[in-house]
Amino acid sequence: MSSLFKVFANIDRRVWHLLTFILVGYTLLHPIGLPLKVSPEVKKAYEVIENLKPGDVVLINFDIAAFGWDEIKGSCLSMIPHIFSKEGVKVIFLTVQDQGYIFIERTISQIGKPMPGYDKFPWYEIQGKKYLQDYINIGFIPGFDKAIAALAQDFRGVVGGKDWYGNSIEEWLDKNGIKSAKDIDLIVTFDCAGAQSYFVSYWYVPFKTKILNAMIGVSAPGSIVNYNAGMLEGIVISIRGAAEYQYLSKYYGMALVSMDAFSIIQFMLLIAILIGNIGYYGWERRKEKR
Repeated sequence: MSSLFKVFANIDRRVWHLLTFILVGYTLLHPIGLPLKVSPEVKKAYEVIENLKPGDVVLINFDIAAFGWDEIKGSCLSMIPHIFSKEGVKVIFLTVQDQGYIFIERTISQIGKPMPGYDKFPWYEIQGKKYLQDYINIGFIPGFDKAIAALAQDFRGVVGGKDWYGNSIEEWLDKNGIKSAKDIDLIVTFDCAGAQSYFVSYWYVPFKTKILNAMIGVSAPGSIVNYNAGMLEGIVISIRGAAEYQYLSKYYGMALVSMDAFSIIQFMLLIAILIGNIGYYGWERRKEKR
């Protein structure tokens, strides 16, 4: 038994590094499907989108920069297809982040396909919905908080009459009766820099517009405060929140797959702690006493 304690006490740390690499690699390539508990705030976000009605207008803001894309893309690639799956819902894409239009186009290209007769942007079909019929992309609007405030008061005046690609959107906006925040039924903002706080200030407080917020981990504290105060309808936090949303919506992706790797490594850490303590008390402490 003492020899076993000695082995436990002298395991090379590189063994644990190698084991971590093997376990993470295997579970990413061969997902196990371990149980996942869904948090109330993610469930609420799912229910808000699930209950969208024909004629509802959803504004999707990409407050996304390159540094946060890998952390937030799981939310984009599950929440947006879910929105587009709802019959009769109209969608407006925009971004108040100067890199955001890149990730709008990347998301659309991943969840959509070129419309019949077209082979380039923005003519993509998503869940049967077509560009300039069911959705538009306004692109980048500079000013961040000032832009968000201005959009709430005079959406048409700020946006103008053309989309990001130079196509006229006046008829589309007229047809859907969009002039100000009063005409938007839901905002979904994907945040790297805390845009949700300005949507709360300039859209929720004066107009009571419903807001859902998906964000990177460092932006979570501010969102949680606003969610607890009832000013956000639901929140989806980082990769874990995205995994929960993917589980609910059935739009599976790497966020959900990565949770298997996280869980496996947690189990490995518990085992490593147990083995380390057995080795310490069974060999190191006795060696010190001797």
